[in-house]
Amino acid sequence: MDNKNHSISVIIPACNEEQGIERAILHNIRTFQTLNLDFETIVIDDKSVDRTRDIVESLADRFPTIRVLRHEKNMGSGAAFKTGIANATKSHIIFAPVDNPLDVEDMKAYLSRLDVCDIVVGFRMERVGYSAFARFASFVYNRIFIPLLFNIGLSDVNWISIYRTNLFKDDVISFNSTSLFWLVEILIRARRKHLIIAEVPGRMKKRMHGRATCTRPSVILRTFTEMLKFFWMIQKEDKNK
Repeated sequence: MDNKNHSISVIIPACNEEQGIERAILHNIRTFQTLNLDFETIVIDDKSVDRTRDIVESLADRFPTIRVLRHEKNMGSGAAFKTGIANATKSHIIFAPVDNPLDVEDMKAYLSRLDVCDIVVGFRMERVGYSAFARFASFVYNRIFIPLLFNIGLSDVNWISIYRTNLFKDDVISFNSTSLFWLVEILIRARRKHLIIAEVPGRMKKRMHGRATCTRPSVILRTFTEMLKFFWMIQKEDKNK
């Protein structure tokens, strides 16, 4: 299989992920090598206090396609993604969480859409590893608030997506959120720009180590707060046009 016409920067935000970061990076490398892709791995250490950075730097000594960047204070996944974008050199960018390394079959679904789409959005066929509260919050967020407030017509707005790098490098779209709402903000702005977006199915893996940041009540509350602030902001923008 020849996918050399597709080059991808894999952006991995990481904060205190020493137990899972090596497995995730090596899994991604195997997947991208199997698919014969031109790729790079950019890990953003978001002020980890464990061995996350040491592990990634050791891997970078072995694999020239790996780079590690560090935030001197914890800034969240949105800020980490921005840092990744600023340092990306490939034609496409994918956000790859540590707890869900990318499988060959899932990547094939994304790759089949890259030539014609600006953004390819993954949707989870099943959510696994969520507490009852996190599952409820995810349902309210994805199925009620986002469709009601923004009507972007996507079944899952909070999962792994691939973007054309020039969307950000050329300021076609931008985002300000640093909470997990950044994923939705990008999609809302893309819809308002009439960009081409496609959805593909993906499998969510159960987190093996630690606790996912997105399931913490404080993070969920912050995400909902940024969602509402963004809604009122674009309402004002529209009225002033």
